[in-house]
Amino acid sequence: MIEKITDEQEKFLKAEGKVVVKACPGSGKTYIVAHKLLSYIDNWKNYHSGVAVLSFTNVASKEIYEKARSINESLSKLGYPHFIGTVDSFIDEFIVLRYGHLLSVGKVRPRIALTDDWKLPYKYWRSECHKNGCIDNIEQFYYGINGDFYNKNKLVTCDRGKAKQLPCQQYKKILLDKGIVFQNETALFAYMLLKKHPEIAAAIAERFPVIIIDEVQDTSINQMAVFDLLSTSGMQSMFLVGDPDQSIYEWRNANPECMLQKLDDSSWKCIELTGNFRSSQNICNVTSFFSASLRGHSSNRAIGNWKSEKEKPILLLTKGNSEKEIIDYFLDKCSKIGIDILPKNVAVLTRGRVHSDTDIVGLWKSKEIELFAEAVYEWKFGSRKKAYSEVARASYNMLFNEDVDDYIMNQKLHKYTDEDTWKNYIIDILLDSPDIEKGIGEWVKEFSSVFQAVCDKYGYEISKYKKIKDIFKIKQRDGKIPNFKQVSLKKYFERKVETQYTRSSIHGVKGESYDAVLVYIKSSTGNTITPKLLMKGDVDQELMRLAYVAMTRPRRLLMIAMPNTKGIKECGRFPENLWEYKVMENK
Repeated sequence: MIEKITDEQEKFLKAEGKVVVKACPGSGKTYIVAHKLLSYIDNWKNYHSGVAVLSFTNVASKEIYEKARSINESLSKLGYPHFIGTVDSFIDEFIVLRYGHLLSVGKVRPRIALTDDWKLPYKYWRSECHKNGCIDNIEQFYYGINGDFYNKNKLVTCDRGKAKQLPCQQYKKILLDKGIVFQNETALFAYMLLKKHPEIAAAIAERFPVIIIDEVQDTSINQMAVFDLLSTSGMQSMFLVGDPDQSIYEWRNANPECMLQKLDDSSWKCIELTGNFRSSQNICNVTSFFSASLRGHSSNRAIGNWKSEKEKPILLLTKGNSEKEIIDYFLDKCSKIGIDILPKNVAVLTRGRVHSDTDIVGLWKSKEIELFAEAVYEWKFGSRKKAYSEVARASYNMLFNEDVDDYIMNQKLHKYTDEDTWKNYIIDILLDSPDIEKGIGEWVKEFSSVFQAVCDKYGYEISKYKKIKDIFKIKQRDGKIPNFKQVSLKKYFERKVETQYTRSSIHGVKGESYDAVLVYIKSSTGNTITPKLLMKGDVDQELMRLAYVAMTRPRRLLMIAMPNTKGIKECGRFPENLWEYKVMENK
């Protein structure tokens, strides 16, 4: 808990204009973003313009809102003229969907393709490309601002022959002419609109004279280009808040250079937040070796409740020990220093997907059926609030074929149905759902009928782009678990629940805090976090940033478990005066 505003935070709260804030882990980014928002809306006089606060996930946007509510308990509702949501939803709602017709042939209103609504006749694409080994879907292809054509972040370089365009480019043009764009190209679409029609940028700058973007290190080049245009179109203030060392989403086009360039741009005022409310100074001292921005500088300052924690970070060197041995060692250490073994306190982190030997990998064929299934489990054994929220989101997607934030969803629902009817509809889905003791295969089949029946009962029409038979599906075979369809839904979700501690991928805990964290590095080789990467790897690469995110989650105890590798003590990143070395014996 942050007890008072620091001098560094105060500089941000008083700043105006074009401001970029480089914030270290645990510096209270969400807290000061919420404070900045409140500093505006408490005295806001213009009812036709507002403040936009943007992040990159619905969860992060909701966290900002809840934080603002916790600071100002009298804040009952934060709606029009202000906007709290994701970067994607802002670009989609206020630029692409509103003005996109100006770019399409025949002035067609654009639509953002989510599933199969883009599937036009594409025999030429299939025959010319798939036969040559190009098996990616067309949604993986996109244009960059410079006009280059990409496939999953790589330039498309295959031979055109005598053709002026590749089949994939031709098909992409057909879709764009029809106003069909994919989510990964809406930012480019928006940029093209603003570039061609500067009056639109001016109108948006008037509508939102203040924009605050949290976690700005996760922006893509195209997204940043959009906000660059807005920032020079009469906008009062734009605030970019983030940490380039925590950019871990390059696979979805995030580019930390977008933020780094602003830090070196004299037209932007730069503010640094170096005070860490989360971790001890001992943890701050070692994590600085894995930070690109702290290279050659001192570590961040620990200023929170655990700043003086005496426990050194532990480097646990393993010799073929089992996972259970390693985790038991970690939990035992937690207990010895007085950390209660609870999911909110203790986390075991690995790179990539986390699953036990009994997990059914790749079970669900759509996000909707997974959400419905999890909701029914939560309704019986977990959080009914979470269950309600998941059914609402999945149902909205089925009815409207849109994946939007809560604000836009609620706005559309108000025009479509009344609140009480919608609530009763959701409750009926939860109450009428099949028994979760049934096998997964049988449960999904029965739930399909239940969902259709409840929709019919309330007169809700499923989107023509959402076919139940295609959406409510699971995989058909599993080599490791042949009888997986007979596993009960209850048992499936119980397998995923750690009773003692949080078990997660590193991506899954970004922004979270724990008393103790074990970073578990299993392999010595491969394209993953390895001992040699930590010893000698370039701190500018994404894998190192991923390791940095993991190491900066704990408050009191950081433990890294990795195979014993020659040269660790000499590499310079694990100095013996800052780390406690432990070597596990192989039992």
